[in-house]
Amino acid sequence: MRNRFSQFAAVVFVLLALLLGGAAAGASPRSSRGRPPQADPAEHALLEKLSRALKEKDTAANAQQLAVFAKKHAQDSLGARAALALAFRDFSKKKYPGARRWLDQAQRDAVLREYVLYWSAQVERAAGSNARALALFEKHHHDFPESVMAPQTIKAIAELALAAHSPARALAAFEGSIEKLQPNDLLLLRARAREQAGKPLEAAADYLLLYNGRPLSDEAGVAEKRIAALRRSLGEKFPEVPYGDTAARAQLLFEGKRWKAARAVYETLAGEASGAAREFIQLRIAQCRIHVGVPIALLENLSFTDAAGAEAERLLVIAQLYRAKKNDAEMLAAVEQLAQKFPSSSAAAKALFLAGNYFWTSLDRARAVDYYRRLLDASETERKTNFSAALSLDPFPFNDAQQAEWRVAWLAYLERKPEAAQLLERQLRASGSPYVADALYFLGRLAEREGRADHARAYFLKLVEHFPRNYFGLRGAERLRALGPGLENSPEIPILHPPLLWLRAPLPVAPKLDAPIPDSVTERWTRARALRSIAFDVSAELEFRAAHAAADSPRLLLEAAKAAIDAGRYMPAVSTARQVYPRLEAYRWEDVPRDAWLTLYPLAYASLVEKYSAKNALDPMLVAGLIRQETVFQHDAVSHAGAVGLMQVLPSTGRRLAKAQKLRYARAKLFEPEYNLRLGTVYFRDLLKRLGSTEAALAAYNAGEDRVAAWQAERNYEEPAEFVESIPFTETREYVQIVLRNAEIYRRLYAANNGK
Repeated sequence: MRNRFSQFAAVVFVLLALLLGGAAAGASPRSSRGRPPQADPAEHALLEKLSRALKEKDTAANAQQLAVFAKKHAQDSLGARAALALAFRDFSKKKYPGARRWLDQAQRDAVLREYVLYWSAQVERAAGSNARALALFEKHHHDFPESVMAPQTIKAIAELALAAHSPARALAAFEGSIEKLQPNDLLLLRARAREQAGKPLEAAADYLLLYNGRPLSDEAGVAEKRIAALRRSLGEKFPEVPYGDTAARAQLLFEGKRWKAARAVYETLAGEASGAAREFIQLRIAQCRIHVGVPIALLENLSFTDAAGAEAERLLVIAQLYRAKKNDAEMLAAVEQLAQKFPSSSAAAKALFLAGNYFWTSLDRARAVDYYRRLLDASETERKTNFSAALSLDPFPFNDAQQAEWRVAWLAYLERKPEAAQLLERQLRASGSPYVADALYFLGRLAEREGRADHARAYFLKLVEHFPRNYFGLRGAERLRALGPGLENSPEIPILHPPLLWLRAPLPVAPKLDAPIPDSVTERWTRARALRSIAFDVSAELEFRAAHAAADSPRLLLEAAKAAIDAGRYMPAVSTARQVYPRLEAYRWEDVPRDAWLTLYPLAYASLVEKYSAKNALDPMLVAGLIRQETVFQHDAVSHAGAVGLMQVLPSTGRRLAKAQKLRYARAKLFEPEYNLRLGTVYFRDLLKRLGSTEAALAAYNAGEDRVAAWQAERNYEEPAEFVESIPFTETREYVQIVLRNAEIYRRLYAANNGK
């Protein structure tokens, strides 16, 4: 329960940050238990219509229409809710007297009184009435301790109290709120409050938690300065830092690629460590130095006793570094040395997989398979000699071994070797194998090629049954239509084919979305719906998430996702909805309600997608599928590679395309949905023309055109699915499959309605 609350608290703080940046809010008091107020459903609908119109287009006319509604309902809850929406509008425009007047009317609604109080405090703070604001925030924290706004309320109290030199009031807000201290800025505020209150030892504890436990945060830099000051003032009284805390800091810095900082911490630790621990520290120091330009020879000249694996790790790191430099001779020398000295180590297995992947991505598939087979042989040897490994019923329980096994099978299939069927069938009895759908499809294609139509249907039927929304499941359905009806359409026949006896994994049960709302979260449910009625979608999402954290109802989680869609937060919306349907590819279409499909597959900017797809002779549903995979329609997305906007256009590509289209170019314009779509669809159209197939164009969109040209030239593929499965980059292979699956789902959801 603590973990679930911690995850929820982290989401809450992110949403609250969005809330204060321009969205709206919502919740309810302890004293408001009871039935929600009754009102005319038509008036409820009108309130939401007017509120959403104002949110989508903030004009004086739209605001006036909502104000007329608020005055018409001046004595009831609907008018109070309209007033809250208008108060937030005035607050956003810094019209504080108007906001106060609307908030006075908003107090009539008991359901949303919590948020009326919260925004009253925010108005007073923004207007400069800090003493009044502090009192209101404190009242909010006292009256509504379980509010989803609690972290933001605590932060406001602490900031205002510290500014007023009243640290006791700040510390009072933190009492009993340890779960809400996950955001780094709250922990820093408590440290400052403790220091201001004359509690330096307690302040030091908070600063050290930030410094050692969260070293990548901005707050850690502030904490470092305060730690230095407190060390000077406290002297020997300063808390002793446990070795483990410093080691954790070093590891976090190393994982965050803060090489210089990590090296400094490791060098400090080296003086305290001995034996195996010291060897690992020396290894990390060498790695840090190499990452800032020191030659790899530094690591080659080290040698460890390997009391705890440091020597094997050293050789693996050398292999990894040389692979990154594409120096295959030195890479293989390290791999072979590791495999000889430590044949049963996990480092040796990783090194063999590393070498296999190097040659697989270089399209030297036969050489890659040699290393994969060595990895599999080592795994089998370990299984026979290791009792705990032998207890596993799966042939290859480790992910690297599973992937290696699949690639051995796949090359056998591509080269039409007689053992291909047997190798593919092994995937069907490896529960947890990610390649079951792939294996079923290509076993079916093998059976077709050999004239065994009945067996082919059996494989395809099982594929469609277990993976109806998977890329290969969709291809399997196509093959069934091409084969036509046969005896195997009877549900008993597929079981007669021996390999299919292994496919016993139960199909997922659809979540119950019509279950009653648990009594324990009825208030939050009521609040969330009230917030939706005035387009306070971010706040409604917060309430639905809080309700789900308390009651674990899939219905509440889906409602949170819907609220996120309405707030324009498409990426978290889809991620949240996927928690409701974690194995979405295994559900039949009719098992998932249409509104859930629409949440899982939103189509923002539909008219623009349609416009520029048509202009470039593209299928708009394919473009939608691509955008969903790239950014889930988040127009402000930026990738780690610097690609920008809806269709993730690289600035260099955008500049070239804009010049060809005679458009003014600026990187900032790539964040504009229409501009980004205009350039992105032209780029995809050109890839299609040059590469000749949708699959190749999608692969090039993800991995680059030159790579795809090499992949196409490797061999003559009998069908697109063979090319897709042969893509050597896992990310790109999955990308192509997902986009094509997305496109088919979008066609089913939207195409008949012209994108609506």
